[in-house]
Amino acid sequence: MLGALDPADRAGFEHHLPGCDACRAELLRLAPLPGLLHRITLADFEDLPEPDLSPADEPARVLELPREKPEPRKRRRLAALAVAAVTVLALGAGVVFVVRSQLPAEPAGVSWSATDPGSGVGVDVELIDRPWGTEVKVTMRDVPPGKPCKLVVRGRDGSKETAGWWSTSPVAGEVIPGSTSIDLAHIATVDIVTADNRILVSVAAPS
Repeated sequence: MLGALDPADRAGFEHHLPGCDACRAELLRLAPLPGLLHRITLADFEDLPEPDLSPADEPARVLELPREKPEPRKRRRLAALAVAAVTVLALGAGVVFVVRSQLPAEPAGVSWSATDPGSGVGVDVELIDRPWGTEVKVTMRDVPPGKPCKLVVRGRDGSKETAGWWSTSPVAGEVIPGSTSIDLAHIATVDIVTADNRILVSVAAPS
């Protein structure tokens, strides 16, 4: 989630997080979004209605318009922006609705664990098969303090997705959520990677 920030803003946010429980909780809540957004394609926008931005039938009588009213071009631009905003909100709501409506009552899941002998970092990973891909729940052990990390899922076909971000060391027992569009049966490894792309620990699918 922090990849969209420029370096200065990201550094400031990372400095702020350790002392703010509310921001920390919100960042963890949003951690699954990168994986879910992999499911959105341009085809999702094809069936959305386009705004009617055609000029009015009668010519605009500019001199009779009060000064506080926007000009037609500005009004059309504002209308386009409003429609775009509504479209984004509608699509976002649709994604949330579809994901929630497709969740099985009792999804089957598997648990993988590993400890890296070099870094000493341990991880327990729960993977739950979903219609849209795989839900991931991560519990870390012995993470160096202040390490921004990302959850990287690698597929058996060589594909790779970032399934979540977090920016402070998780407390003991804290569950970090994530998600990926890669199906559970096609996952090869789940890696915990630092911001400078160093793998702290990697857990592979059982052979």
